[in-house]
Amino acid sequence: MNSFIAWVGGKKLLRKFISDKFPEKFDKYIEVFGGAGWVLFYKDKYANTEVYNDINCELVNLFKCVKYHPEAIEKELELSLNSRQIFNEYKNQIDCIGLTDIQRAVRYLYLIKASYGAKVSTYGNKPRDISNTEFLKDVRKRLSRLLLKIKVLKK
Repeated sequence: MNSFIAWVGGKKLLRKFISDKFPEKFDKYIEVFGGAGWVLFYKDKYANTEVYNDINCELVNLFKCVKYHPEAIEKELELSLNSRQIFNEYKNQIDCIGLTDIQRAVRYLYLIKASYGAKVSTYGNKPRDISNTEFLKDVRKRLSRLLLKIKVLKK
């Protein structure tokens, strides 16, 4: 299965190579630098305990909301249009206080999908169907056994 998002530095091309280096059996699989989770999604299951971890709280929130609230994500994206204006509005709103986790997740997913090179900072010029949510059921199923963690750095 493929990841549902692109990510700068993603391991899409290396996922088989990385996965082949794992021992045959192990108890815990931890995605330390989760990103798009290309290695994670490569197999249906690596171990009894699987953990997705990333320092980016927006990314972890996105995974959490897709895992627990895929219907809400789908409903929010259903009528979304791909436009530079909406992209810029969402980019400015992502850090706003008062958004629900689902609203933040949808905005972040929109920014990833509509941005140039999945960088989230620059609007891409290629037309994309932002409202396509067919991937949600499969992603939710894969994430159902997963623990989600955010690494908080102390200053």
